[in-house]
Amino acid sequence: MASMKSKSGKCSNFGNCATADARATVEVPGGLDFVCNECGKPLLLSDTGPQSGGSKTLLVAGLLLAMLLLGGGAAWFFLAGEKSAEPMPPPAMQAPATPAVIAPAPPPAPQTETPARPVSGHCSPADERAGLCRSAP
Repeated sequence: MASMKSKSGKCSNFGNCATADARATVEVPGGLDFVCNECGKPLLLSDTGPQSGGSKTLLVAGLLLAMLLLGGGAAWFFLAGEKSAEPMPPPAMQAPATPAVIAPAPPPAPQTETPARPVSGHCSPADERAGLCRSAP
């Protein structure tokens, strides 16, 4: 069953139809065949009413524009940084810690004490020459 709405179309029989040559739009009332009034060839449907795709296209274009603006703004915010009149000095670096220098231990002091003399009277001849033996009391 055909709809009762009228449709509009254009004839594509160029060279044989004055309506096609004029690129005129033909209105066909609902219920009639969708053909050209002059030549009888089928018409090409042309939607002259509000297009639902147009509003979707505008919505997608608006969202894309918003994303570009937000992305550009975020990039500018993070990459621009603060600008000051004076250049900032480079950050101070700490000097590396020097290892503690350990002083060498002093050499052992020469012994100035004389070795103890044997208590008994049994001294060897070498001990006697060195003066390590005691005389008897």
